[in-house]
Formats: sequence, C-alpha cells, structure tokens
Amino acid sequence: MSKSDSLSPEMIKILKIFGLGSILFVLTLSFFNEKRANNSGKEESILSITDAERLFFKNVRGIYYDIEARDDAKMTIYRYGKRIEESESPLINLSILINRIKDEAYIYVEPSWDASHFKLRITQGNKVDTLAYESGDKLAHFGFVKKIYPFLNENAYFEVWKDNKWVSILENEKEIDALRIPISDFYRLINNPE
Repeated sequence: MSKSDSLSPEMIKILKIFGLGSILFVLTLSFFNEKRANNSGKEESILSITDAERLFFKNVRGIYYDIEARDDAKMTIYRYGKRIEESESPLINLSILINRIKDEAYIYVEPSWDASHFKLRITQGNKVDTLAYESGDKLAHFGFVKKIYPFLNENAYFEVWKDNKWVSILENEKEIDALRIPISDFYRLINNPE
C-alpha cells in the first residue's frame, strides 16, 4: 500500500464522526417510531376483519342469521333470522355482508318500502333528533347505522317520513332487536368497540 492510498488522520476522524452520527440518528429515530409500515400490499380499512373474527361470527353468531351465498360477488349475506319480514307499517332491516376476497364486512340498510333516502325522527323525552338516510356506498350505510345505534338502547320513539307524513316505526322490542343485534354483531365482527 502506497502512502498516497492510506487515509489521512483528518479523513479517518471525519469518517468516525459521520459513522457514529449516522448510527445515533438511526437509533434516535427508532425510539420515536410508533407507526409501522404496511408492507402487506393491502390498504387497511375500518371495515376489515380478521380470520378469528370471521370464524367467531360464522360459527357462533351466524346460527342466528339467514345466510345467502353470493358466489358471483364472492360475498356471503347474513340477515338476522328473527327480523320481521312482513308488516303493514314500515320496517328497517339490516344485512351484514362479508367480502371474502377483501377480508371486509359491510352493513347495509334495507327499508321495507322502496326508498333510496328517508328521514328518521327520534324522540326521547323533550329531545328530538332527525337522521337522514341516503342510499350510497358501504360507508354511507355504515354512517347511518353508527348514528342510529345509540338510540336503540334508549327509551325512544321512532318515526319515518313516508307518504308526506310521519309514520311510527320500530314500535316494539322485536323490531328494535332486529336492528340492535345485527349492529352489535357487526361491531364485533369489525373489532370496533362502539
């Protein structure tokens, strides 16, 4: 090795400082890194489910539901078995859809009358709330369900705007349970502690 190929003491000192500085920088950043990189290639969703949640729902809660397999859409539709299907007054039922390709679950609002949108008035004592339902994508249905769920556990009176007048809906415990139980099961399915 010739004298011109060796590193000068100043260069060795600079390399040591740079090396130690780099190591300290990486270590410092690693202590403050709470968010992990998602390298799975899949985007996380608020509606995603795990295999354990799917198996629990299918084997434990699924027995309370009427099941419709939709192989064309790669989905399974669950409708609460004790729901009221026929009534003179309007009804709101729900269906839980499990997308086995995307590992997601969706909840859909199914009014008994032909309505792509409606208003629901909720009266609790002196307080009156009005919720608007607008048929749309999976998040629109989920948004409506999130708004109505807290009222189902309270002593509330429900009315829907239909045929230019307010009509009583969800009049008995069975109709309310037909909404409350599937919503509760859905929250457990998507691991949401609502």
